[in-house]
Order: sequence, then C-alpha cells, then structure tokens
Amino acid sequence: MNKEKPLSGKKILITREKNQAASFARLIEEKGGLPFVIPLIAFDAADDETQILNELSRLHTYQWIIFTSVNGVRFFDYFMKMGRFPLPQNIRIGAVGKKTARSLEAIGMKTSIVPKVFSGEMLAEEMAQTAASGDRVLIIRGSLSNRAVFTRMKEKGIEAAELILYKNQSVSGHSGELSRLLETGNIDYATFTSPSIVRSYMQRTEGLNAREPVFVCIGDVTAETLKDYGYDGLIASPFTIEGMVERIIAHVHEEES
Repeated sequence: MNKEKPLSGKKILITREKNQAASFARLIEEKGGLPFVIPLIAFDAADDETQILNELSRLHTYQWIIFTSVNGVRFFDYFMKMGRFPLPQNIRIGAVGKKTARSLEAIGMKTSIVPKVFSGEMLAEEMAQTAASGDRVLIIRGSLSNRAVFTRMKEKGIEAAELILYKNQSVSGHSGELSRLLETGNIDYATFTSPSIVRSYMQRTEGLNAREPVFVCIGDVTAETLKDYGYDGLIASPFTIEGMVERIIAHVHEEES
C-alpha cells in the first residue's frame, strides 16, 4: 500500500448533500482516491413555519434540547433568528457527534452532553443518567431522520417531544449518471451518511445489472437500513466522514494483504 496515498486509484462515490460533499471529497483526494459526487438527498426548511415558531417560542418550558446532526443545528439557528427568540438561559443542550457540538458552539450554544460513541442511542442512555425527574426534552430532527433517540428516551421514562425543522428530500436527476458509473464498474466504494440516502440509492439502482461496489456506512443505524435491503456494509469508526475514509483505507489494506 502507498502509505502517502493509501486510496490511490480507488473510485469512491459520495452521495451526501451537495453543500456537505466538498469536505468529504477533499479528504478522499488527500488520500489519493478519486471522489465521484452524486448528491442523492437535499435538505430544506420544513413547511409548517407557524407551528415551528410557536413551539420555539415555548422553548423555556423545556429543560433540555437535543441535536443529532449539523443540519438540525443549521435549521434551528434559521428558525430562531426568524422568530427573534433568545435561547433560554437555563436550558441544557445535548449533541450527537463532535461536529454537531462544534456547529452549536459556532452559534454560541454550549453543550452539556456529547456521548463518546456518536450515536443517538448512546445519547439517550447518557440522558437517562443525567436528566432530573420531570425534565422535559425537545429533540430537533429532520422529516426522515431516525427516531431512535425519541424512542429510547420514552423507554427510559423521559418526557420527550420532537420538532421537525427540515425536510430530507430525494434529489431529482442524476439517476442516469449514477447508473452509468455503476454499470461501467467505475465505483469501488459507495458511501452512505444517512438511512434516507440508502433508501434513495436503492430506489435509483433497483433492477440495475451492475457489479455492486463495497458499501460504507457512517453508523449502525445507516448500516441497519442497508441490511433491510439485503446488503452488509463497512461501518465507520468513529461515526464521522473521517472515520469512513479510515475504514475504507483499512479495507483496501485487508484486500491487498
């Protein structure tokens, strides 16, 4: 293996949102790989603006607010600015992942809990140990985001509510380009950073007669969605795009050994 460029010559498909694909592509290029960016999903603000603003105006009635993604932070900031709402002084904040925590810090919000394992389930476990009896928790999420945090908190007896601030939407177009890449065998690895992207990929490639690339998932929940379609995938460690790149490098090394 080329130690300086361990992904040399490897063709890697990036399917995440266009705005978030550039940093992922740079990481792959730094390792010698060839990124192919075909966004399969996009994020837009949710339509029910009045309901969202009403709920955010009552943020002071919650003791905790939970963010499971950078997108949640982005649209929370958008709607809070729209309503000109101040963040309640005593509210505590939980975040899944260091990047989500850094996004919160960038808008002046300090986190109280960031689980060591970047998963919503682990956050719910830590919340169960930390939240006081009677604390109310608001979970920020997208329209197709996984509900594991909410479900787990309910199981733990925590009073939790969800607020959908953005829509995960499948991107129209690109199907022909994706099919051509797969049919010509031009992809070694296909990366998935959310369950909704897995579903979009599978819908677009259904019935395609092509060699499957190696699938790479950002976390357990995404890998479980992939498994629902009958496929196993490599899982990043940690659950970040950096972890995905490292997992691909490890797989290349395994294949060459």
